[in-house]
Amino acid sequence: MGNSNQAVNNIRNMISTNGRTYAWLSRQTGVPYKRLLAEVKNGTRPISLETALAATEALDAGLPDLLGSNA
Repeated sequence: MGNSNQAVNNIRNMISTNGRTYAWLSRQTGVPYKRLLAEVKNGTRPISLETALAATEALDAGLPDLLGSNA
């Protein structure tokens, strides 16, 4: 996925800013907790499009917010 590092950083920031946890995000998205930790928190696995889109919806953000675009 293009801009994946930016997406991961923005998801981390949105989680922190909104006072959410990775466990909350896992429950809201249906993405397994361990997968969120690997893809977002620890960065040991590239973020999948499925995870990025689910996180965007759960965090009430748009794709431009996720990718850091001003479009």
